[in-house]
Amino acid sequence: MKRMKKSIENMRDCVKQAFEKGSHRGYEFNKMRRAIIVELKNLGFTSSEVKDKLLEWNKHCEKFLSPGEQKRQLLDYVDWFDKHPGWHGCQGVLKDFCIGQDRCSFYKKKTYINKKQVEHPPFDFNEARSFLEKRYRGDGYVLSLVLSSIRRVQVEKATGETVFIGYRAIANLIRDHDGHTIDPMTVYRRVQDLISEGMLEIVVKGKRGNYGQPANGYRFLKWEAPQERTITTHINSNV
Repeated sequence: MKRMKKSIENMRDCVKQAFEKGSHRGYEFNKMRRAIIVELKNLGFTSSEVKDKLLEWNKHCEKFLSPGEQKRQLLDYVDWFDKHPGWHGCQGVLKDFCIGQDRCSFYKKKTYINKKQVEHPPFDFNEARSFLEKRYRGDGYVLSLVLSSIRRVQVEKATGETVFIGYRAIANLIRDHDGHTIDPMTVYRRVQDLISEGMLEIVVKGKRGNYGQPANGYRFLKWEAPQERTITTHINSNV
């Protein structure tokens, strides 16, 4: 993915606002200090440039830091961060400082890009459903429900190519949208089937998901239905 232009203007709106207006000492200061570093690093600023920007931010903050505190809490913190890089997102710590999705240009741009990215799925879901029900018989219907649930999250949450969701969240979606009760272990087994069929892959493991719990990141693959003669019925050995 192309990196954004190296400019403060390309920060997330909430972080940019904090940078320009300053932050209150305490929780807000500590969280925004880290957020500013992450944003600047993502935009290509060097550690030296990040330090300069933090000193600039400090001038706008309530009770700005003394020279000694600036070194300990800002400059030394950048050096520490370089050894312990991190990440943040709108659903994490930054949620506390959200200016509103209707006002956030970063959110609107990100949502638009993500929607365009997955506007056309990499394979025909109706064809996949027919294949799964023929190959897996009764379990094929459950497989198609799992597949559709992941796609639903991708579209409704505008996640982009990678969808972060846990087995329990998938089970809850199937219960709420399709009216079927399926336990998380069954969802796990069906996800493994979808992976083995080449419809899905895990690209990230155990990250915070779209529903706030640890989850894998899934991506749909360019699957094609095999020729009729190669389709064999799959008998599920899991009880």
